[in-house]
Amino acid sequence: MRAPIVRTYRAGRDGERGAAMVEMAIVVPIFIFLVFGLLEFGLAFKDKLTMTHAVTQATRAATVNGNHDLADKEILEAFEDGLVGAASMSVVESVDIYLVNADGSKGIYDRYTVDSDGVPCSFEPCPDPAIYDPVVYGSPDDYPPCSRDVALEAGDGVDTVGVEVTYTHNWVTGVLGFSTVTWHETAQAKLEPDTFGADISAC
Repeated sequence: MRAPIVRTYRAGRDGERGAAMVEMAIVVPIFIFLVFGLLEFGLAFKDKLTMTHAVTQATRAATVNGNHDLADKEILEAFEDGLVGAASMSVVESVDIYLVNADGSKGIYDRYTVDSDGVPCSFEPCPDPAIYDPVVYGSPDDYPPCSRDVALEAGDGVDTVGVEVTYTHNWVTGVLGFSTVTWHETAQAKLEPDTFGADISAC
């Protein structure tokens, strides 16, 4: 009697290949999303650190210049220098120089917007006494340099000044579903006293 013929199939290998393709189809999109997500958050964090550094530099300039006519000019130039080439002025919408209230909140302020052509300086208005006489300060002109208290008196300290930048961050890949977002960074510091006793306002 002839032995029966036994046929074998390699369905197992084909099944393994199919399972591997399904797993890859699931894992690859997740991996790509994670990679681009890390890229996006890395660039956003870089912008945040750069703007934080710039407003810190600007605030230091504010403490040194006090109520001098050149104060806002020096503050804005320190901010621009603080960008250290890592961020473009094109993403900056405005810089506010403001009085810090007793509770730490933002009080009266002067706002400077970026001048796209950079003439006569990078901000509008340009608070440079060498260019404008009388000098023009930011809108709404509620806190010009001359009104800042730099007199150290008993029971009444000098002003605490803040600098706030408003800027846009452009998402690169669009993987998170956003195109742009607007953020703010601030820094605050007390002015260095120029006088002891009653303050004589320059305004």
